[in-house]
Amino acid sequence: MKEKFGWLMALACFFAVFLTGCGEMKMPEDVSEQTVYISREGQITLWLVTDFKGLDYKISELTSMAVQEVTKFNSGRAQNDVVTLDKVETIPDDSSKVAVIYKFGNWKSCTEFIGNELFYGTNELFYGTVSEAFAADYGSGAILKDVKDHSLYTEAQLKQAADKMLIVTDVKANVYCPGKVAYISEGCKMNEDGSVNTFEVEGLAYILLK
Repeated sequence: MKEKFGWLMALACFFAVFLTGCGEMKMPEDVSEQTVYISREGQITLWLVTDFKGLDYKISELTSMAVQEVTKFNSGRAQNDVVTLDKVETIPDDSSKVAVIYKFGNWKSCTEFIGNELFYGTNELFYGTVSEAFAADYGSGAILKDVKDHSLYTEAQLKQAADKMLIVTDVKANVYCPGKVAYISEGCKMNEDGSVNTFEVEGLAYILLK
């Protein structure tokens, strides 16, 4: 009986690992700071967290503004290139902060959306292979470090990891990645839950997955 129970537990653990995408992080449930979640398929969820205290807006008015912005952006776009407004809500335990939650089908539509006046016209987010990153003009001069021993990982080494998945962004956020993190660039910090803190990064943050 014990052998049977042990076998069932092992099988359950196998499927638990399989269904979570071999290291893909779960979407965070409670968000109190600006956050980015990237799925293995490249779909992106963004929590835009702002200080609501002192603003002359109600949640309903802020929601209406967000809906108008999304509608304008989506006009004439293919289904995979649209942005979806998931919800607008106050942060639990901190009613002075509001999270506007957006969902994107891919990194290109995300970068185009957050590159407008919403993020002061400067923000971008790339997710793809290293070779795709260099083709998109990312990676020049990049220097990363191992998350375990902090050994350096140069641009030349990065180019050799052509098929590895890479995240490049200047969004200040906690970034939840679609796999385990191997290397990060200067200023990035690993959070206890495995996400990457980019709040103190100057310029672009590079996150290379295993």
